[in-house]
Amino acid sequence: MVSALADGLVTGLTLLDPGVLIVGGGLAEAGETLFAPLRTAVEERLTFQQLPRIVPAALGDTAGCLGAGLLAWDRLSTEVTA
Repeated sequence: MVSALADGLVTGLTLLDPGVLIVGGGLAEAGETLFAPLRTAVEERLTFQQLPRIVPAALGDTAGCLGAGLLAWDRLSTEVTA
Protein backbone atom coordinates (compact mmCIF):
# COMPACT_ATOMS: atom_id res chain seq x y z
CA MET A 1 0.00 0.00 0.00
CA VAL A 2 2.78 2.45 0.90
CA SER A 3 4.54 1.89 -2.42
CA ALA A 4 1.40 2.50 -4.50
CA LEU A 5 0.50 5.59 -2.46
CA ALA A 6 4.04 6.97 -2.77
CA ASP A 7 3.99 6.44 -6.54
CA GLY A 8 0.72 8.35 -6.79
CA LEU A 9 1.89 11.21 -4.58
CA VAL A 10 5.19 11.76 -6.36
CA THR A 11 3.50 12.84 -9.59
CA GLY A 12 1.56 15.57 -7.80
CA LEU A 13 4.53 16.58 -5.70
CA THR A 14 6.74 16.87 -8.77
CA LEU A 15 4.21 19.04 -10.60
CA LEU A 16 3.12 21.24 -7.68
CA ASP A 17 6.20 21.30 -5.42
CA PRO A 18 4.25 22.02 -2.21
CA GLY A 19 5.88 22.79 1.13
CA VAL A 20 3.34 20.67 3.00
CA LEU A 21 1.35 17.65 1.87
CA ILE A 22 -1.78 17.01 3.93
CA VAL A 23 -3.21 13.50 3.71
CA GLY A 24 -6.82 13.14 4.80
CA GLY A 25 -9.51 10.51 4.92
CA GLY A 26 -9.00 7.19 6.66
CA LEU A 27 -5.27 7.37 5.97
CA ALA A 28 -4.90 10.18 8.50
CA GLU A 29 -5.92 7.84 11.32
CA ALA A 30 -3.05 5.44 10.55
CA GLY A 31 -0.57 7.82 12.16
CA GLU A 32 3.15 7.16 12.02
CA THR A 33 2.54 3.50 11.19
CA LEU A 34 1.76 4.74 7.69
CA PHE A 35 3.38 8.17 7.55
CA ALA A 36 6.94 7.18 8.52
CA PRO A 37 7.31 4.60 5.73
CA LEU A 38 5.38 6.85 3.34
CA ARG A 39 7.84 9.72 3.91
CA THR A 40 10.74 7.36 3.24
CA ALA A 41 9.15 5.93 0.08
CA VAL A 42 8.30 9.37 -1.31
CA GLU A 43 11.76 10.73 -0.50
CA GLU A 44 13.37 7.82 -2.36
CA ARG A 45 11.31 8.69 -5.44
CA LEU A 46 11.88 12.47 -5.45
CA THR A 47 15.08 13.18 -7.31
CA PHE A 48 15.01 16.92 -8.02
CA GLN A 49 13.33 18.46 -5.00
CA GLN A 50 13.14 18.21 -1.25
CA LEU A 51 10.56 16.16 0.54
CA PRO A 52 7.69 18.35 1.79
CA ARG A 53 6.31 17.82 5.25
CA ILE A 54 3.73 15.02 5.02
CA VAL A 55 1.13 15.32 7.76
CA PRO A 56 -2.27 13.80 8.54
CA ALA A 57 -5.40 15.94 8.27
CA ALA A 58 -6.45 17.64 11.49
CA LEU A 59 -9.72 15.73 11.82
CA GLY A 60 -8.62 12.41 10.38
CA ASP A 61 -11.17 10.12 8.80
CA THR A 62 -14.08 11.78 10.57
CA ALA A 63 -13.93 14.72 8.17
CA GLY A 64 -11.64 13.69 5.30
CA CYS A 65 -11.29 16.69 2.98
CA LEU A 66 -12.66 19.05 5.61
CA GLY A 67 -9.92 18.04 8.05
CA ALA A 68 -7.26 18.53 5.39
CA GLY A 69 -8.71 21.91 4.49
CA LEU A 70 -8.80 23.05 8.09
CA LEU A 71 -5.19 22.04 8.67
CA ALA A 72 -4.12 23.77 5.45
CA TRP A 73 -6.01 26.94 6.45
CA ASP A 74 -4.42 26.86 9.91
CA ARG A 75 -0.92 26.49 8.47
CA LEU A 76 -1.50 29.24 5.92
CA SER A 77 -2.83 31.58 8.61
CA THR A 78 0.22 30.87 10.77
CA GLU A 79 2.65 31.56 7.90
CA VAL A 80 0.90 34.80 6.92
CA THR A 81 0.96 36.21 10.45
CA ALA A 82 4.53 35.13 11.15
